[in-house]
Amino acid sequence: MIPDSFNARTDFIAIASAHNSPQTFSNRLRSFLLLGSIGFLAMLLTACGSTTLFQSSFDSNAVNAPPAHNQSTGTIDVSAGPGASVLIVSNPPSATGNWAKIQRSDGQGTPVPTMQCNLSQPPRDGSYTLLAVLYIPSGSGLATVEFDTSVQSGPPSQGFMHLDFGDFTVNSQVHKNTVRINDDSNLLFGNFPRDQFFTLAVTLEISSSTAIAHMQLYGSGASGNFDLNNITPLFLARQFGEVKFYMGFPWSGSFDTTNILVTRKN
Repeated sequence: MIPDSFNARTDFIAIASAHNSPQTFSNRLRSFLLLGSIGFLAMLLTACGSTTLFQSSFDSNAVNAPPAHNQSTGTIDVSAGPGASVLIVSNPPSATGNWAKIQRSDGQGTPVPTMQCNLSQPPRDGSYTLLAVLYIPSGSGLATVEFDTSVQSGPPSQGFMHLDFGDFTVNSQVHKNTVRINDDSNLLFGNFPRDQFFTLAVTLEISSSTAIAHMQLYGSGASGNFDLNNITPLFLARQFGEVKFYMGFPWSGSFDTTNILVTRKN
């Protein structure tokens, strides 16, 4: 899934130069990244001074089965149940490769299907970047991407920031196909296309004194960026070690994801 405009040589130079600039990661990517190959992006980011902590395109995972525990880098744990599933599927329309489908049927007792992507190294302060390709069909409920503490931390697997993708009503006004941060109706940004894949990029700048998130949507029909300048509680953000993809109560439907990459700047 490398667009015609993605040139290996010129874009490598752009990524290398951008990695050392003071601009946010989302702004650095804007001019040259749409939907690059995860392996190629991992190679470039590593060459530019980043360590890969999680990487999967699911191409080696069996279709119609849950994602394998061991991925190219990092591991995946799945939570599902009756009416809720996380399965590897073939590509949605206009896409390629294998994808992970998170699906939940309607019903109060239906479990929350969750795909938990565990980073390969223990938490520490630094600059982290998540790239993930998403596909959200028409009619589906909220798709959620959550940033959690490590399984090695205390408390383990506790969220400190999450993004909901869907439709939201604020003061009688409907905001369709947008992103809500931390269930706060005052924190809406961007637009994404239904029935078409797009890329989410999030950079977390975590230190002993602050945690900041830079968020950006890329791809045909996708746009918008937002900076969250004070992630709280800070002690949870400093234990970052997981990214979760799930569909929670009371929502039903499905969404797909692939080409998930998490790096940390050296």
